[in-house]
Amino acid sequence: MNNDNSDLVQMKILLVDDVPLNIEILFKTLRTRNYQIFMADNGVKALELVTQIQPDLILLDIMMPEMDGIETCRRLKADEATRDIPVIFITAKTSAEDVLEGFNVGGVDYINKPFRLQEVLARVETQLRLRKTLRDKDNLISELRDTHEVLLSSSKLDLLTGLQSRVALSEILSQEQSRSQSSGKAFSLIMADIDHISDINDEFGVTVGDQVIIRTGDVLQENLRSHDVVGRWSSEEFLIFLPETGLEDAQILAEKIRGAIENEKLDFNQKQIPLTLSIGVNHCSTGMKWEKCLAGAHECLKQAKKNRSE
Repeated sequence: MNNDNSDLVQMKILLVDDVPLNIEILFKTLRTRNYQIFMADNGVKALELVTQIQPDLILLDIMMPEMDGIETCRRLKADEATRDIPVIFITAKTSAEDVLEGFNVGGVDYINKPFRLQEVLARVETQLRLRKTLRDKDNLISELRDTHEVLLSSSKLDLLTGLQSRVALSEILSQEQSRSQSSGKAFSLIMADIDHISDINDEFGVTVGDQVIIRTGDVLQENLRSHDVVGRWSSEEFLIFLPETGLEDAQILAEKIRGAIENEKLDFNQKQIPLTLSIGVNHCSTGMKWEKCLAGAHECLKQAKKNRSE
């Protein structure tokens, strides 16, 4: 048994015995390890105390008036709030039948009377250490679950712009494709690419290039309808999902966005940086896979880039 039990200090133990001398001996013995000790002289009082203090371990005498230890343990295990608290029975009854009955109602161990104090300390520490290990495991699982949720949530946001990420957009499009097929209402996609971003990076630096990407994302969001979704698809590409929108309305919105971007001017060292977008638009029929629709929008975008460079 590990002699260093500093990690168990102040764990709570409830002693339940109707014999004052037994309580006194156990109290003095367990206090040498700096546990918190609570006491009850019968099962009824023990059940009242348990809900108040939520002990880490119960040492429970079997032979008591009003309610014996077997019935007390049975009631503890029947209550969801207390069923996980380990119970060590204290008893002079050592027959196989008595021991089996204690285990059958949920006891985890036995301490025989008269007490062997080092054995008491060893059995108590074993159960407290197990209790702590299980609690630490539960806490770790909870922390890992929280971390997983944070990571999952963060993976759905683009860290630079705060818009939807490619992961989130793919998930949205998959869901909307199914919804479109069931409702019979088609949707459209807009692919927008910032022109000459590499030239901006070369001339002004990547930090300024990032500001251009951030501002572009803001302008896109400012000019969309409340039910549209925009996200960053790649380095300088943005994808806009337009639910229940035909091609003509999507093209009108794309032109509005293009004009809004061209009206933007970023100042850097008394020099203005003009912003322009190349845009591709595609209408997605209800039977079309979103990947195919996206590929069509990307082809339109490539043609727009080519036309701008000519």
